[in-house]
Amino acid sequence: MLRCPTDMGNMKLGKRERSAEAGKNLYPIKTRRLSKVIETRSSANGQQADHNGDGKKDLSPAKELPADRSKGGGAGVTRPVNISPVVEMKTYTIPGTRKLVRVGDSVLIQAPRRDELPYVALIENIEKVEGGAGGGNKEKVAVKVRWFYRPEETISKRQPFHGEQEIYLSDHCDTQDAECIQDKCRVHTFKDYCKLKAVGDLDFYWRFEYMAALQQLRPDAVEVFCLCEQPENPDLFMVQCDLCINWFHPACIGLSKAKVASMKSYVCADCSK
Repeated sequence: MLRCPTDMGNMKLGKRERSAEAGKNLYPIKTRRLSKVIETRSSANGQQADHNGDGKKDLSPAKELPADRSKGGGAGVTRPVNISPVVEMKTYTIPGTRKLVRVGDSVLIQAPRRDELPYVALIENIEKVEGGAGGGNKEKVAVKVRWFYRPEETISKRQPFHGEQEIYLSDHCDTQDAECIQDKCRVHTFKDYCKLKAVGDLDFYWRFEYMAALQQLRPDAVEVFCLCEQPENPDLFMVQCDLCINWFHPACIGLSKAKVASMKSYVCADCSK
């Protein structure tokens, strides 16, 4: 059956859950250090694996971000607000919309360059302040944010196991002008994202934390699947062996998605011996 590993939650009782409940760890989950997974993929002929079966390689270059994500700001774009708070606010309305932003919401913030994707951020505080960036006593609204980073914005680049909507929760915080908020978005945990029946452009997920100053990800121990020993990419289908219950990308075992979809069952090469 063609499905992703996390889809097992939709079954009445998956094989892996059954063995775990019985206390028989017959098929232990394999884990690797994330740093080693990335190192292995990066050194493999300087290319990334093609799991999509379309012959295309994702060779996205590393993107050096300044330590201060507010650099390059100007009118109408991301810029810092270094002023004393007047009063904390419960909500903020995005200009030109009826969308209310609250503490704990995730938002899109315009990047310094208009040809860049917007930054994703978690709102930690909303304050009404005096004396905006241009001086004077004009009231402004400032938001304290905790940044999410896209994989390609980090030193480890984007890897084959990264889903299109994957981001990292970082420890990098800033105070920004609320006028830079473009829209609200939804940031899910990895497990919750995999349960979604429909995913939109404003749906993101995270499973790793990014320590911006150290340029490190955690946790470093990750569950890996398939012959390629990669963490799960929720955008890619996998097929499960009926005997050993391991999961495989069709491309890694020389099968097309159409072929796997037409199969009533699948037994991997090792179990077929």
